[in-house]
Amino acid sequence: MKTLNLLIIALVTLFVSCGKDDNNLLEVDLESIQGRWELRDRFGGQAVVSSPDYEIPDSQVIEFDGQRFRRISDGVTYAEGTYEIVEVEVREIDGNEFSRKIIFNDETENGTSDQFVRLSGNRLILSMGSIASDGVTDTYEKI
Repeated sequence: MKTLNLLIIALVTLFVSCGKDDNNLLEVDLESIQGRWELRDRFGGQAVVSSPDYEIPDSQVIEFDGQRFRRISDGVTYAEGTYEIVEVEVREIDGNEFSRKIIFNDETENGTSDQFVRLSGNRLILSMGSIASDGVTDTYEKI
């Protein structure tokens, strides 16, 4: 009987500890996204690229200041404007769950675009859809 009790406790512990570890997920809102974020990983697109050896070709930064954003490459701003964060139906994309989108209202020639957005610790994840459909997921780190 003692062995059975220990086995049951072990199994319960195993099942409880196997849950998805999203403890570091943060609510994405205007306050939590503020600051400078540098691109650290790109997954998807025409060629799947996600490797510890992958080097981002140049410094790619997104800066959020109030309700404005700037996209910067090698110190040069190439896109800027306003943005808003909206709640959407939860969607899983390549193993990540998203419940928010960020809408970039670019004041340069790029126009308006939207991406799924999520925060996990000091990582900002932006996704334009599944890699199976030539989507891209970029992971930025707060700097």
